[in-house]
Amino acid sequence: MKPLLIFCLAVLISWTGYAAGDETLLRRVADKVLADYRIAYTDRASGRTYASVDEIPAGARVRIASKYMDWHYSLGVLNMALLKMADRFGEERYADFVEQQIDYALSVYDRFGVEEGEDHEPYHFLRKFNELDHCGAECAAMIELMARRPEKTAAYMPFVTRAAEHIRRVQARFPDGTLVRTWPYRHTLWADDLYMGLSFMSRYGSRFDDREMLRDAARQVERFHHYLWDPVTELLWHGYYGDLNRTAGAHWGRCNGWVMLATCQLLDLLPAELCRPVLDLLERQIAGVAKRQAASGLWRQVLDREDSYEEGSCSAIFVYCVAHAVCEGWIDSRYATVALRGWEGLRREKITPEGELRDVCVGTGIGTDLPFYYNRPKVDGETHGTGLLLEAGMEILRLNDKLQK
Repeated sequence: MKPLLIFCLAVLISWTGYAAGDETLLRRVADKVLADYRIAYTDRASGRTYASVDEIPAGARVRIASKYMDWHYSLGVLNMALLKMADRFGEERYADFVEQQIDYALSVYDRFGVEEGEDHEPYHFLRKFNELDHCGAECAAMIELMARRPEKTAAYMPFVTRAAEHIRRVQARFPDGTLVRTWPYRHTLWADDLYMGLSFMSRYGSRFDDREMLRDAARQVERFHHYLWDPVTELLWHGYYGDLNRTAGAHWGRCNGWVMLATCQLLDLLPAELCRPVLDLLERQIAGVAKRQAASGLWRQVLDREDSYEEGSCSAIFVYCVAHAVCEGWIDSRYATVALRGWEGLRREKITPEGELRDVCVGTGIGTDLPFYYNRPKVDGETHGTGLLLEAGMEILRLNDKLQK
C-alpha cells in the first residue's frame, strides 16, 4: 500500500477537496433521473400529450415523453448503476425506480408496433429483440434486480431465458463463434457488442452457474481483440467487415470503452482458471488508452485525433474501468492517477449544475470514414452517458476509500 500512497499523494492533495462533494454530486445525478421520469406520450403529428397508453387514439403515432421510459441498452446500464447506488447509499428508492422502469416497459410494449426508419415506435427494441443491444444490458439489469428482489423472478425469467437462447442459438456469429451482426453489411463485427453481449452473459453465467456461457464470454474477449486490435495505436477499431476481411470505422472512444467495461464486468464474475488471458488483454487495453488521455484528464471522441472533441461518455467509462482495475489489483497501482485525473476533468468540465453529463456522443453506427465520427452530434444529458457517469463516480469513491487505508 505504501508505494501506492506515495505515488498518488500529489493527486490526492488536489483531489480530496472534491471528494467530500462526490456523494452529493452522485445523488444529484441519480435524483434528476428519478425526477425526470414520467409516464406520458407525445403525439408526433399534433403534439398532444397522453398521460397513459390507454388514451392514445387508434392509429396515432407517438413518442415517449421521458427519455427514461423506453427499453434501451443505455437504460440497462443506468438501471444497473442505480442498483449500485441503492447498495452504496442504502436507499431503496433507487432500486424502486429500476423496478418501476422495467415493469412499466413490460406492461405496455405489446401495445405498439415495430416500425423501421429514423423514428421508431416506443419499445421497438423490446418488440424486435433480435440484436444484442435489444436484450443484453436490459436483461442483465433484470438479473441484478432479481438477485435483490426474488419476487420478480417469475415476471422476468421469460425475458432472461429468451435473451440467453438468443445469444446461444440465434445471434449471428463468424465461423469461429465471434458474435456479429447482419448489418450494415453481412457479418459485421461491432466493438460495442462485446458489452451488449457480455453484460448479460457474465451475469447469466454466474447467477445460473452456466460455465459454458462464461467460457463463451471469455472467448469473445479474445476474438474481439483478435479482429479489432491495432498494434500501432494500441487501440481498438470500431468494426470489422467479415465480407471484406478488414477493420472498419475509427478508434472511436465509446466503443473502446464498451470493450473495456465488458471485460471488467466479466472479470468480476469469471472463474479464476479462465481469468489470465482476459486480464492480459484488459491490461494491454488500459495501457493503450492511458496514453491517449488529454491534458484535461479526459478522452476524445476519436481517441487518436487531437482535433476531435473531448467526449463525456467514453471518459466516464475509462475512469470507471481504470479505477476498478486498480481497486481489484488487476493492474499496477500507478494507474490510479489516470482515473483520478479523469474524474477531475469530468467534474470540472463535463457535469452540468443540474447533474447531467455534457458532450455525450449520440448513438453511433459504424462509419466508413473519419468525418462520420468527427461530426457525430454531442448532447448534454444523453442517456448513453448517465449510467456511466454514476458508475465512474461510485468507483472513484471506492478508489478513494482504498487510497486512504
